[in-house]
Amino acid sequence: MAQNTTVTAADIARIAQVSRTTVSNWRKRHGDFPEPVGGNGNRALFDLAQVERWLAGSDRMPERAPHEQVWERIRVTSAEEGDLGEVVADVQELLLHLSQGRATKKAADRVANHQGGTDLAEAVRGAATTPDAARELSGHLHEAYLGALGGKAHLSPAPLAHLMVDLADVRGAEVFDPACGTGSLLRTASKDGAVGLYGQEIEEAGARLAQALVGLVPSGAPGRVMGGDSLTADAFDGRHFDAVLCNPPFNQRDWGADELAYDERWAYGVPPRSESELAWIQHCLAHTRPGGRDVVLMPPAAASRPSGRRIRRELLRRGALAAVIALPIGAAAPLHVGLHLWVLEQPETEAVQRHRVLFVDTESDRGGGEDRRPADWDELRDRVGRSWRTFLDGPDTVVDETGFSRAVPVVELLDDSVDLTPQRHLPATVPEVSPAQAHKGVGKVRRRLLRTLEDTRSSVPGVGWGAREPGEWRMTTLDDLSRSGALAVYRAPVVPVVDLDEGTGPRVLTPGDVNGGGEASKRLAEPVEPETTGHQVIQEGDVLIPSAMTRSGASKIRVVTGIDAGALLGNPLYLVRPDPAHLDAWFLAGFLADEDNLRRAGQGSTILRVDFRRLRVPLLPLAEQHRYGAAFRELHEFRQRLEQARDTAGELGERLTSGLRTGLLEPPVEPPPAGAEEPVEEVTGTP
Repeated sequence: MAQNTTVTAADIARIAQVSRTTVSNWRKRHGDFPEPVGGNGNRALFDLAQVERWLAGSDRMPERAPHEQVWERIRVTSAEEGDLGEVVADVQELLLHLSQGRATKKAADRVANHQGGTDLAEAVRGAATTPDAARELSGHLHEAYLGALGGKAHLSPAPLAHLMVDLADVRGAEVFDPACGTGSLLRTASKDGAVGLYGQEIEEAGARLAQALVGLVPSGAPGRVMGGDSLTADAFDGRHFDAVLCNPPFNQRDWGADELAYDERWAYGVPPRSESELAWIQHCLAHTRPGGRDVVLMPPAAASRPSGRRIRRELLRRGALAAVIALPIGAAAPLHVGLHLWVLEQPETEAVQRHRVLFVDTESDRGGGEDRRPADWDELRDRVGRSWRTFLDGPDTVVDETGFSRAVPVVELLDDSVDLTPQRHLPATVPEVSPAQAHKGVGKVRRRLLRTLEDTRSSVPGVGWGAREPGEWRMTTLDDLSRSGALAVYRAPVVPVVDLDEGTGPRVLTPGDVNGGGEASKRLAEPVEPETTGHQVIQEGDVLIPSAMTRSGASKIRVVTGIDAGALLGNPLYLVRPDPAHLDAWFLAGFLADEDNLRRAGQGSTILRVDFRRLRVPLLPLAEQHRYGAAFRELHEFRQRLEQARDTAGELGERLTSGLRTGLLEPPVEPPPAGAEEPVEEVTGTP
């Protein structure tokens, strides 16, 4: 039988929701605090049951939901054994049995056999008293497990999973996922009417977890999830399914290219070693019944890499590829890339050929830069679904949607590159403005640029500056200034932040905002009291220093003006608050941003990790500081005007170029004289 569960002082702090220091104080001040049962010193181990009784008896045990208590025991158990996945899989299998009202001894024994597993099994049974409670607990634990995995989790987010299931049309179908992870695509297919759920996951514990989670879906569709590598150890060799859904691993280098060189699955060509995604595509097709459909998540590079064009050509020529859909950036990991969905159908006969392929770009309507809008997945699913159904009803009669979708004849795609990138094949977006509006808009931006250039020309700094008498500065460090009380330095606590429209807490200024010159772009998820949580409210006159920056960091140190004041300090930023009676903020920022200063105080060749204590400034009287500070501020404002002029010039160039290309504008018959300005009627609003 497994031994009792032991916990460290850090575990106790997490259970009681206090700091590690508080736990140390409890041990010193309370004679009835449980004695260690193992380890020594800072690595002492305590019996979990004794600790929980002491916390409850002293009214220090926080109120926690049953699923939080179960998850805490899972964390403690897995920490001792070093395998979170195994423990979670065993618990989910027990919940599957409980949800079905089956005998649970074998499943319960697997949980109990872990270190401290007896208490864990009892906690699971105590929380899962009904089938519905078991399913609810399973969902909570799965969310906690994915959170613990963080970026290591191989996920198909719910909005993406629903779109893939829609495209595959799984109602009444047997569905297969050869890289199923924890089974998110299979569970979504089950909810949408699939009658059989089959999958394979490379890790045995992961396969057991997916099997349990799929079984816990209320629809109860039969199926089986197997362990092993789908490409090199196909557990469903010879089986065919009505639909295949797959979010495969990308950029594999050890997918078995050598041992699988003559595999019969490569009906469309042997995948190059660098094209593991095309191996997965053909693996999916090999498991699809004639007329069945596959929906596979793909990296955008797979649509155009030269090494894969022969296989792409064969997929097109033999009618296997039906659609390529460009997804919004952030639809699934990797979040910085706009992934694609490939929709394929297994040809029913060699004679049947597809004459057109549907291309869709869901990213085109979201704008760009600051105007970029978050993806509305309900609208996206509806619009993509309409285009897909219309295409299925009559591929040759589909009406193109400008900038969004187009049914492209296959013959147009069979060129030298066989590029399947949707943006390349969509009709160009025509501006919804008249030539007169375009002309007025250009005139408005042109006048704005001329005014900005004139303001910049008239404020070029350096007028009246003289030569300084030779001599070395007397220097001091921020560390010395801090000890003398001339300034204070603060750091922010490490806390998660969300986008401005996703939370209700205070705005947070991040290193990205400082480096990019923008306003606070994040906020805390919920309101906080800065005085009690350690957060620092930014004040006008504060100096902000990123703890890591490039060597050209002159504009990366910010003096806080009114626009930043009131936001919270983000991590990892230093906040330097000078005492106005001793230090001028602009003087301080100007000298701190010196490249030599940063190099001496930092480590790293390209990215400097700055030790703020070693940054140096001259020792000057306050009146002299004000003079230098005014000059540094003048330079800062001059750079801002130059940035504004550059942005306005870019906007003018884009408007003129677009107007020429779309036929809204035409160049002059005779070049105008130098400096000539055409009178343009002033208009209001955005053209």
